[in-house]
Amino acid sequence: MVGIKAPGPRGDTLLGSTLDFKDSPLEFCTYVSRAYGDVARFRVGPTDWYLLTHPDHVWDVMTTQADVFLKPRIAHRLWREFLGHGLLTSEGTEWRRQNTMMKPTMHRTNLDGYADVMVAYTHRMVDAWSDGERRNIHRDMTGLTLQIVAKTLFDADVAGDAKTVGDAMEVLQQVMVEHIHLPIPLPSWWPSEGNRKKLEAVHTIRSIVGRLIEERRGNTEGRTDLLSMLMDARDMDGGAMSDQEVYDQAVTLFFAGHETTANGLTWAWYALARHPEVLAKLQAELDAVVGDRPLRMSDLKDLPYLDMVVHECLRYLPPVWVYIKEPTQDAVVGGYRVPKGVPVLISPWVTHHDPRFWPEPDRFLPERFTREGRMAQLRGAWIPFSGGARVCFGKSFALTELRLIIGSMCQRLDPTVPADHWPTKVAELSMHPRGGMPFDVVFRKPSPQTAVAK
Repeated sequence: MVGIKAPGPRGDTLLGSTLDFKDSPLEFCTYVSRAYGDVARFRVGPTDWYLLTHPDHVWDVMTTQADVFLKPRIAHRLWREFLGHGLLTSEGTEWRRQNTMMKPTMHRTNLDGYADVMVAYTHRMVDAWSDGERRNIHRDMTGLTLQIVAKTLFDADVAGDAKTVGDAMEVLQQVMVEHIHLPIPLPSWWPSEGNRKKLEAVHTIRSIVGRLIEERRGNTEGRTDLLSMLMDARDMDGGAMSDQEVYDQAVTLFFAGHETTANGLTWAWYALARHPEVLAKLQAELDAVVGDRPLRMSDLKDLPYLDMVVHECLRYLPPVWVYIKEPTQDAVVGGYRVPKGVPVLISPWVTHHDPRFWPEPDRFLPERFTREGRMAQLRGAWIPFSGGARVCFGKSFALTELRLIIGSMCQRLDPTVPADHWPTKVAELSMHPRGGMPFDVVFRKPSPQTAVAK
């Protein structure tokens, strides 16, 4: 294998950098990148891990060498019993078949229908709030996105399941990250407290999804929800998904379709609350284009600043802070050796805050995403949805949801966060604020339906 050995911190004799990585992953990965360069190496227990920062190297791994850098074994070990053989865990021919069959569910015509649900559910949520009350925006956004994904995926209302699912998701986040940090991982059958909690959480979510699938089975004709389309989908040979495949894909979409978006909405609310000049410009655009009526999918093309705000939110505070790949053979990236089988980290947080690629990276500047600004960006510099062939399947859904929810809320509300509240970023499977995020409800307009009636 050609290439030179990547530099990195020596760490502890036995544990390497395990504790630093576990205790402060954002700060540690930023330090490693700045101190040791664009391809760096550190040790978690007995295993070398690699960190890639430069957009050129990120894009190389995601595109040119995509057939070499696949999902890591650790992901399969953690996710298979929960997500089965869905899009997030499959590779190769299996993934390509699934991706081809599922692509039509994210067609623009289907997104139009999902958009109506997103806007209606947002206003239903806000209508239940009282001016001046103290709430937790993270909890509210988690409940909202859960209900939206259940309605669009299953055509079902799961408002009563929101807390149960939220609690199970929190357990999965904590336990699975603990498994990643263990120098010697415990087998799934080991009777540990963490394994017990994980299995209970997995059972909770899969039971809810199973119930919703059974309620829908045999009743797909004329329906446009995602589950019905999955049941009716056919591959190039005319074959349908098996019951297990439908189940695995439904669990995958249910899990991935709300949790990271909820975190993205929470961080967007925080960014807008802390940057009133950006909020004022956004609200002026919404007032001029949409007025007092509900936001529609067709409005988005006329709301360029809203789109810029969403893209900057995903750069500034990316809900997915890291991706992990693993080479299936010895590889070279940026002139450095990357041995077969080592975990390779790609961190949107680190790359998005590198001043070489984003001037003044700690400033919240939506104007970075003008047409001219986007054309000047390096490929691989903005990666909240990963990239290449394995770009996030729900990217279009998520961007639509983020724009419609943020736009609908800012029509009616002024985002607030108490002046003395500074959230602690918790970097687990996704990045979320520790303990949620408080806010006080401040209305600026009544419900669009009420405004129209008047």
